[in-house]
Amino acid sequence: MKNEQTAVIKDMEFLLNELHKEWERPGEVKSFVSIPYEKVEEISRKLNVIVYETQQSADSDGLAFKQSIAKSKQCYVLLRIMRKIVKGKGKCDRQAVDAEFVIELDGEESKLFKEMFAELLK
Repeated sequence: MKNEQTAVIKDMEFLLNELHKEWERPGEVKSFVSIPYEKVEEISRKLNVIVYETQQSADSDGLAFKQSIAKSKQCYVLLRIMRKIVKGKGKCDRQAVDAEFVIELDGEESKLFKEMFAELLK
């Protein structure tokens, strides 16, 4: 019985590792978002808070497995957005441009970004 439980645990760990690898890769570009340079810090702070709160929620013991997986995936999508913003800001810094930059978003990223930051980008 214990060997079966160990095998199931190892299989689940493998599955989750494979999901994490898949979630780290962005999908096909569906939209472009122009981010004003002066809004980068505000957007980054908000993303950090959202990722932290989402991860805390995903780690809580009260969630069902499906809910925990969904929250974990959302964190990966948010982290992909954060990487794109950091890369865009870094490019602006290197080129001494401080107006704005454009990031490419896949469908999941675009949906989350628009839900969270529509008011910031007006």
